[in-house]
Amino acid sequence: MRNKFYISVLTLSAVLFTSCSSYRTSIDVSGKIIDTDEDNWLSMSIETSKNSKIPDEWWKIFKDDNLSDIMEIFVHNNYDLKLALLSFEASKSMAIINGASIYPDVNVGMNNSIFQQNTAGTPYEDITIHYHTPEDDIVDITIPTSSTNENHSFKFSSQWEMDLWGKLSSKSLSANKDLESKKNEYDFLKLSLISQAVKTYFNLVESNEQVALAESSVEAYEEIFNIVEERYNQGVRSSLDYRLALSNLLLSKATLEQRKMILDNLKRQMETLMGQYPTGKLTISDSLSKFLPAIPSNIPSDIIKNRPDIVSSYNKIESAAANLDYAIRMKFPSFSLTSSIGTSSSDLTKILNGDYSVWSVGTNLILPLFQNQKLKANENLSRSLFEQAEINYIHTVLRAFSEIENKLSISTMLKNQLSALDSAYVQTSEAYQLAKDRYDKGLADLITVLDSQKRMFDTKSQMILVEKALIENRVDLLICLGGDFSD
Repeated sequence: MRNKFYISVLTLSAVLFTSCSSYRTSIDVSGKIIDTDEDNWLSMSIETSKNSKIPDEWWKIFKDDNLSDIMEIFVHNNYDLKLALLSFEASKSMAIINGASIYPDVNVGMNNSIFQQNTAGTPYEDITIHYHTPEDDIVDITIPTSSTNENHSFKFSSQWEMDLWGKLSSKSLSANKDLESKKNEYDFLKLSLISQAVKTYFNLVESNEQVALAESSVEAYEEIFNIVEERYNQGVRSSLDYRLALSNLLLSKATLEQRKMILDNLKRQMETLMGQYPTGKLTISDSLSKFLPAIPSNIPSDIIKNRPDIVSSYNKIESAAANLDYAIRMKFPSFSLTSSIGTSSSDLTKILNGDYSVWSVGTNLILPLFQNQKLKANENLSRSLFEQAEINYIHTVLRAFSEIENKLSISTMLKNQLSALDSAYVQTSEAYQLAKDRYDKGLADLITVLDSQKRMFDTKSQMILVEKALIENRVDLLICLGGDFSD
């Protein structure tokens, strides 16, 4: 008889350990992707390429060896990236915790205890019992002043809430979708941090070009001042020319120092992003890259379905839907099974002896009757979060469309602006040379020379800024498209 019960307990335990209910949420989240009637972007009017694939190390497209070296260090050493990865790892652990209720809890335990009882100082001290044997002999038994008891046990125990209504499956699904959302958020954050580092580098190169331009400006103003000073000493030029030339020279030197401060600050900022001590001695290129990632000639609008932040937003809809399903099914009864099997003996050497086996089987049924509207309030809360997730997803998609169209449109405007500035620079350079020649011949005043000189350097400075803006725009476009131009 005992063996039959023993086999029954083992069978029940096996069922508990191996059974798992599978259920999918009843909330329909299909059809949430927003599509447009256009196959192409409306603002597509920049250079295109048949190659629609952007490599993982996309910054190498700029063909700047210094940038490649810096980004290799950045990817491995940046502390924001490390913190983001640790945050994602924490989210993975949290998802396991939240989704573990669908599986049985199995535990193994061992207990050892020794108990000693003393009768000294109690009414039972020195009590003698007279015991009559079957042979009518009288035996005196004296109760000892202390006694020792031992108990040793070893058992397996399990507890499992059977997922009869699929609510635990919904809870697990919600946790898994939330983890997918965290993973996509991490991917987008990583892409954003890398893009910010690339833009910081090109800010650094632009600043370096501005320093070089400021140095050229100082040399040019110094050349004019030397001419004016020589003629002023000869009495050919007035003190007005002398003072104008000197003030412009001093202002150009002040501008140079300001440019150097900006360059020094950006170098230290870049070194900090690389996880290195900010020495201000970072090696960078002398000029901005002329190589920009080409955009494929045909980009379908649904490419943003692959953008990590949009996918993350959709994952949140799925997670909220599953969580709503769980809240609805919380009104249903909960049915749990428990079992334990093991041994218990006062002798430690017999703890593995099957003759001393103990076992138990139990069930637990809980039916919510009166929860003071907590279950209904929880359902309303989950429904509200689900609707918020839907609205946030739509807003995220529309914002992404706006960002991409805006970046594509601005790219064309920047190219036109750069072309106009390039032509203007040619004209201002020729005007400066002409004004200087006329000044040497006494046919023009100094103000005309200084004005044309300032226009020339200002135009060149704007050209550098627009070239950097073009690079930043292309990097931003890459982020808007999710880091990959393929469909």
